[in-house]
Amino acid sequence: MNYTVITATLNSEKTIQRTIDSVTSQSIKPNQYIFIDGGSSDKTIDIINQSVLESKNIKHKIIRQSNTKGIYPALNQAIKTNSSDIIFIIHSDDWYEPDAAETVIKCFENNPTADIALAPIFFHDLKKRTKKLARQKNFILFPLLMPVMHPGAFVKKRAYEKYGLYDEIYEISSDYEFFYRCYKQGAKFCDIIKPLVNMELGGIANSNRAIARKETRKIAKKYCTIPFLPDIAYFARNITGR
Repeated sequence: MNYTVITATLNSEKTIQRTIDSVTSQSIKPNQYIFIDGGSSDKTIDIINQSVLESKNIKHKIIRQSNTKGIYPALNQAIKTNSSDIIFIIHSDDWYEPDAAETVIKCFENNPTADIALAPIFFHDLKKRTKKLARQKNFILFPLLMPVMHPGAFVKKRAYEKYGLYDEIYEISSDYEFFYRCYKQGAKFCDIIKPLVNMELGGIANSNRAIARKETRKIAKKYCTIPFLPDIAYFARNITGR
């Protein structure tokens, strides 16, 4: 099995090298590394070209998306342009454990009917120099919260073809809608016990909590069979600020 890595970038010169190094150092190299750049004005593109070129066994492509609004249209375009078996999505301030690719491929080989593999991740607070392990939660909680951590999800290309891409109507929570949709439509998941991804605290969802809460409520009401549960979760998050 082969895989493609997708990274969306925008003025990511401070962190992109760490992300790239975690990809190029994998024991099983990606079939392709696709970068979707939203119009960086710093040294992001120079770092990408230099770093990936130094890893001679990896093909890379940079797609400029200066007119694209949001990360999900960019991810959708990248997914459409590749033909690998598995899609890895890693943000430009996150990084993989050294055996991530090998572990994911082995999981799918042992579970050939699985559409999506889910792995725990480490949340890093670099200012406090601490990290916290976070695992996927039970899917029964979908009406209340996002039980899947997107950076720890590895999706087969066939799953995107069968269940659809990210719904671009949602600015922040399209990943929540995608995984909820896959779950409701009977997608098969396999679990990986070992943490494979390191995620730096912050990110677009944490900096846009009000929008994320509204979108999550709308999505949950779309799929939940108990209409009032998403409302309870929404008001609870407003009170707690989460």
